[in-house]
Amino acid sequence: MNLCQKLRTSLGVLFITLFVMATPAYAAGGGALIMSLGLLLGSAMLISMVLTRFNQPILLAFVVAGAVGGLVAGSEAAMAIANGPLIEGFAEIGIVLLLFMAGMSVNLREITNRSKLVLYNGIGQLVVVMVVMLLLAGGIIDGIGTEGLFFVAICLSLSSTLVAQSALSYSGSEGSLHGQLAGGIMLLQDLVAVVAIVLLEGQMRDAGGITGMGMAFIKMLVLMAVLSSLSRYVLEKVFKFLSESPELMFVTALGYCMGVAAVCDTMGFSQEGGAFFAGVFLGIIPQKLEIEDKVNPLKTFGVILFFLTLGFRMVTLESGAMGSAFGLAVVLAVIVLVIKPVAMLITGWATRLKGRPAFLLGGTINHCSEFSLIIALICRETGLFSDYVFALVTLTVLFSMFFAAISHLYLGTLYNMLRGSLRFIDKRSSTYELEGDFALENHVVVLSYNELAAEIAGHYAEKGEKVLLMDLDPEITEFFRKKEDSNIVPLYADMEDPDVWKQFAFEKAKVVVSCLVEGQEMELGIAAYLAEHAPDTPFVATTSSHDEALELYEAGVRYVIQTDYLASKSFRKVFEEEMGKSTKEAFLQKGKDHWDATRQIQEDLGAIFKFV
Repeated sequence: MNLCQKLRTSLGVLFITLFVMATPAYAAGGGALIMSLGLLLGSAMLISMVLTRFNQPILLAFVVAGAVGGLVAGSEAAMAIANGPLIEGFAEIGIVLLLFMAGMSVNLREITNRSKLVLYNGIGQLVVVMVVMLLLAGGIIDGIGTEGLFFVAICLSLSSTLVAQSALSYSGSEGSLHGQLAGGIMLLQDLVAVVAIVLLEGQMRDAGGITGMGMAFIKMLVLMAVLSSLSRYVLEKVFKFLSESPELMFVTALGYCMGVAAVCDTMGFSQEGGAFFAGVFLGIIPQKLEIEDKVNPLKTFGVILFFLTLGFRMVTLESGAMGSAFGLAVVLAVIVLVIKPVAMLITGWATRLKGRPAFLLGGTINHCSEFSLIIALICRETGLFSDYVFALVTLTVLFSMFFAAISHLYLGTLYNMLRGSLRFIDKRSSTYELEGDFALENHVVVLSYNELAAEIAGHYAEKGEKVLLMDLDPEITEFFRKKEDSNIVPLYADMEDPDVWKQFAFEKAKVVVSCLVEGQEMELGIAAYLAEHAPDTPFVATTSSHDEALELYEAGVRYVIQTDYLASKSFRKVFEEEMGKSTKEAFLQKGKDHWDATRQIQEDLGAIFKFV
């Protein structure tokens, strides 16, 4: 047993001991803040050790820990604590902090970089899933009004940013096409969730129906205008002044978050919405990265508080609500797991995405959102959801996250199994036909477009030769298809498909270059294909990992573009040259040349580099 395992075991035994020793006092209502929080966090740590072994989201551990805490306390004590200021305070603080940091994380570039694909696929998939869920909820849930059904559909249609980010991180595909689209779609859905929260609370505060929603919408626009002006004319100067003091920056950011939430609550506006938009407009000032670095732990703290208290509250529902909803929740979670990828395949077909990115995108967001739980909690407080409906929605969300986390481990395998069934999407998106008279012999093949690909294309442009560029992004291929003076011949094709390697004669190529930093599995496959059919054809691959570079060399890749290695070697030469100059001249001309080259890239290729 290594040191880390020994430490985990020791901490586990310690928390179990403290948990057992403290249970009588906790059940009797004593200990208040420290006792309650200590027990909940201690049990959350133990449960998270188990769940992380199975690649499960850590937030599930917090919910289970909260539920365990409520069960240990007993029904009467749990009811008293859940309805008291302690748990209520935990929940409110958790939601406000969670939404504030979610607002800080908003990056509109994630939407604008792939604006058409993100908007068409994001909105299209959300609408398709909402319609299905609305019809489904109307057929299986009795005694609920139209507004309640609408919010049930919203809760089951939104997807979790936390779970999606975890899936992309696990597969190392954050920079892939489906990874970039997932980031933009998650941001779009987060904005929808916040608007839903604002409108929901507007109904509760002002009036029901259209009137309440209209007033809430007007207040939201006014709040956004005020916060935008505040950030531009006040906060930027304040945080610039505080930038030298991490403690003051942290306290000021926290005070700003809570202050805006409190003012919004006093003025009859959603404090959760206020916290979110406070984060959004704080994130536009130049000191954003410094602020995020100082206050990012607030996000984790907010997640912990909210999900702990949610689990605690679940044991206080009316008798039989959880048990009655359990089986149906499992069925709904499975439906969510299936219907979201199917909806994404439909919108992918409509937007001419390839089958592979459409499937992987749908598989990445095949779950419900943490925002769904916040909406469900507010709906229960406003009376739109009964205890049974609240239990049904909450369990469905949690089960969907559990099932999705498991499915994310096998997305690649699932795609390979279903690839034949997805041919209808590929036929819609491309017939794999080249335009012009490009010869598939002694040709140059470049996989994926980025600055590296641009340099390779530039090299062959000087020699008067064309380059075959394969890319899965329809916006990139369409750009080069319209660009008449380019030597790049674009092909919208799935580079991971062995049929494509054969169809476009990789074995007859002069050279094949993969510019995908994260395309390890594909590159290993191409290396094996060329080793069998054309061992003399040079294959060049790209990676940022030393371990992956060695693996690629062992597979037969002729040369690996190890980006970190090349960058360090290149800088060594620059450094030696510049440090031989006077301090007044060192790096001056080199920096100016780099600035000019970068501006030239933006001016000449800005329209295409915004996609990559």
